[in-house]
Amino acid sequence: MMKKTLILVVDRDDDFGVKGKVDSPVIGVEECSVAATALGIADPEDSDINALYAAINIYKEMKDEHEGEVEVALICGNQKVGYKSDSAIIDELEIILEKINPTRIILVGDGAEDEYVYPIISSRVPIDSVRKVYVKQAPGLEGTVYIISKIMEDPGKRKRFLAPLAWIIILISLVYMTPSIIDHINKGTSFSNVTTPMVVLLIGFVFLLYAYNLEDSLSRWKTKWTSRLRNGSITVTFLLVSILFLLSGLVIGWYSLEQVYTTNILQEIIWFVSNALWFMIFGILIYKTGDLIDRYISTKKLNMSFVFVSINVVAMGLIATGSLDLAQIYLKIGINNSVIAILELVAGLIMAFMSAFLQRYLKDTIRTTKDNGPETDAVR
Repeated sequence: MMKKTLILVVDRDDDFGVKGKVDSPVIGVEECSVAATALGIADPEDSDINALYAAINIYKEMKDEHEGEVEVALICGNQKVGYKSDSAIIDELEIILEKINPTRIILVGDGAEDEYVYPIISSRVPIDSVRKVYVKQAPGLEGTVYIISKIMEDPGKRKRFLAPLAWIIILISLVYMTPSIIDHINKGTSFSNVTTPMVVLLIGFVFLLYAYNLEDSLSRWKTKWTSRLRNGSITVTFLLVSILFLLSGLVIGWYSLEQVYTTNILQEIIWFVSNALWFMIFGILIYKTGDLIDRYISTKKLNMSFVFVSINVVAMGLIATGSLDLAQIYLKIGINNSVIAILELVAGLIMAFMSAFLQRYLKDTIRTTKDNGPETDAVR
């Protein structure tokens, strides 16, 4: 029996779909050439183009050498790399295997990222060969800097590589700063020895802003709220009331410190948070209520996620309150009744489990409704 070879290119983060607007899976040398051209026009520097052209090159070589039936194909994942992209790859792979029914696969990729999908493919069809394609025009230090700059331009890769580095820098700087801040509060020592950690902390925050693209997020947030102000959205009123509650919580927490006679910074922080906590929780709930009403007015649909968010916020508040009360008992400030603290913790945990159960139940109900008939739009 003659072997049927499939030359397969896997684009795990779906650059072909996102940038080139290519509908995958793509089967056939002509269709793959069109897909490569589409991505090449959209982003000439994307390395996935080289991988697909390499696959086409292997296809033509095997055809010229008469090595049996050969086909070339492209499958794509999802921009959110992880289980979503791998699920998309599995779905498209099943389509490819059903149409082509190959006996072996030659896998072509552009780097280590594609190695995550090798086990997925090899569990279904034997992989006879793996070829990695590297760009030749990037030797030495100059090429390395160029590649890094290109990675940093990609929002997904930037978040994946730069965000962990930013958090590490911030955590290290805080570790060095915290003892000096505590000494300054308790003993009145100088802040001069925290200058370097503060500079490092600032660098960490700059990296964090760049990694999560917060500048664009703030711009979108500004545009959204400007539009809501112009349209007279009810959410704006609820937001202002919510901010008032948050500010009231901070003021009450600050003035409550006069009730505690201590020089221990940990006792002051716990007492401050204990008195400010529920004002902040009510502020969040008020904002979410305004958002719910605004969406209902606009769409005439009730967003059930509000219920679960509210239950979870209250549950976290109860758990935090119980934990803070236990801390106050241990530090000999505030209440001395551990039963109340334990009841708060238990109530918070029960509410959290109840929210998770209701959420799962609602999802199962909606799934059953979809399987048995059309979904109603009354509740979402």
